[in-house]
Amino acid sequence: MSQFRRLALTPLGKVPIAFAVLLGAGVPIFFAVGMLFVVECGDLAPLSLLVLQALVALVTLGLVLPLWRREASFDGSRLRVKATWYTRESPLSEFRLDQARVVDLREHREFKPFIRTNGYGLPGLLAGHFRLRDLRKAFCLVSDPAKVLALPHADGRVWLLGLEHPQAVLDILRRRPS
Repeated sequence: MSQFRRLALTPLGKVPIAFAVLLGAGVPIFFAVGMLFVVECGDLAPLSLLVLQALVALVTLGLVLPLWRREASFDGSRLRVKATWYTRESPLSEFRLDQARVVDLREHREFKPFIRTNGYGLPGLLAGHFRLRDLRKAFCLVSDPAKVLALPHADGRVWLLGLEHPQAVLDILRRRPS
């Protein structure tokens, strides 16, 4: 079995990181302060406060931690993408590499994800399943719209991958042994 090699993804921008910090720290702190007022009024037992605080922390972690689950890798014959909660893997032979291209989503609006069907969307991060403007399905892992590799798949879906060097990756994929 071949070993998967990681492809260099574009880094997360300031907005997703700020979202993670504000949500990850701000929500539990805000909730804890609010619940302290309720406990002081005697309407809630301290043990109940701890249970509720633990539940809020778990839900918050469930929303924040997936931001760092981002990986694109290949082993010479298969491409695997992990995008927050979503993972897709496919043989390279199922991609239409002759139609693949590097795009800037700000200029090539036909590739810009339009409707989130089952994905994670923040300014600065699109991960998961989306529909494009022409309603084609897309699987996305994009953090920089200027550096995107658009890979049409045999199932009609387009994989949009935000890579540090998208043209170099496309060249490597096209040179793979048939």
